[in-house]
Amino acid sequence: MTRSIITTALTIAAWAAVSLIGYATLTKVQFIYMVYGTVRPFLFGVDIPTWAHLEHAVAFLTLGTLFALAYPRRTLMVCVIVIGSAIIFELLQTLTPDRHGTVFDASEKIVAGCAGIAAVRLAQFMLTAKKEG
Repeated sequence: MTRSIITTALTIAAWAAVSLIGYATLTKVQFIYMVYGTVRPFLFGVDIPTWAHLEHAVAFLTLGTLFALAYPRRTLMVCVIVIGSAIIFELLQTLTPDRHGTVFDASEKIVAGCAGIAAVRLAQFMLTAKKEG
């Protein structure tokens, strides 16, 4: 079975997103402060803890969405990748001297990733139902 160019691009984007999230998660915390300082004017005065939670949610919502689109018939595999990456990244943070992994951070990443997956699956279900009905 041949994959379309769009599916291939989505697959590359999904795996690139895992790599980017992994880098941002495990890099020195000064990198995160630098990014926050750059985007702060566009955040309407949001403080850094709030921004960190928003950033976690957006990153994993995007990750879940990309993987669900890239692998439309492999929901279990997509869930394992998204949930597993959230847990593994948080565990790996405990090994770095300037970062800390928390259960709360892992939880918000898991919920956001699952929301992305669920949104794609719901859209696919609705499109299929519309075509059949």
